[in-house]
Amino acid sequence: MSFKYIDYADFDTWKWKTFIESKETTILDFMGEFDRNDKNTEFYIGTDSQNRSAKGKKFCVFTSVLVAYTRGHGGRAILATEKVDHKITDLRRRLMIEAWRSLEVGMYLNNHISPNQVLTIHLDVNDTIKYKSGEYKNELVGLVTAQGFNCEHKPNAWAASFAADKKC
Repeated sequence: MSFKYIDYADFDTWKWKTFIESKETTILDFMGEFDRNDKNTEFYIGTDSQNRSAKGKKFCVFTSVLVAYTRGHGGRAILATEKVDHKITDLRRRLMIEAWRSLEVGMYLNNHISPNQVLTIHLDVNDTIKYKSGEYKNELVGLVTAQGFNCEHKPNAWAASFAADKKC
């Protein structure tokens, strides 16, 4: 279920790619590589966005990352990137879209992992109001935890602030 007022495509149309090779994949193929009942496999979701301009056009890019980490064996990741055909200058709105995109991945994954596997959503918001995003930390953490997910924010939100940011 996508929220049309926030300008992004329906989840079932997202195009997923492997993090390193950039090969097309599906989220189900990726999830099929991991034992559904392996308590040692943990999943992390993060989204980042960037406003950009190119050739006179302004747009916003969102990148969502799904990381599967198996203790003792390392991790793998896939990502889905989408370009919205205008800049989103309202920081609260942009951060809300990032959170909802991550929540959509989390809600989908809830049907494909065991209840004893860890699933954590990483938000690209700061811990303090010294930074602009810190103003929205409590609201966004509340949104994520109200949906029943574990949540991390900066400086512990590496899936959003490092992995997604690197590919955004």
